[in-house]
Amino acid sequence: MLPVQVMPVTRKPDVFVRAVSPEAGRKLARIARRSKQPIRVRRAVVVMASARHQPVGFIAKLMQVSESYVRQVIHDFNRHGFEALDPEGTLLANSTDAHSDSARSALAGEPHLPNVA
Repeated sequence: MLPVQVMPVTRKPDVFVRAVSPEAGRKLARIARRSKQPIRVRRAVVVMASARHQPVGFIAKLMQVSESYVRQVIHDFNRHGFEALDPEGTLLANSTDAHSDSARSALAGEPHLPNVA
């Protein structure tokens, strides 16, 4: 019989949202039911499932999205709270400080002029 080497399979540890109060849970459910923005609904459902300690893989299959998307939504919600559910807030929330000024001016409709010395 040939020797068999067993290699441990590593998987990313599960990520969960921070503790959600009953009031915040009701707000998430309201967003998931009534929002007209599909991306906001999807993010709210991801957060609610994570608050119920569902693993990332299960949420990804349930929502038909990637595991990295689920992790990103959870991390964003943990960092920024309900603001992370808004599609408009993603550009500014994920941009670095160097890009924030140009992103804000683009959203405000102002022309971006590079600093030339």
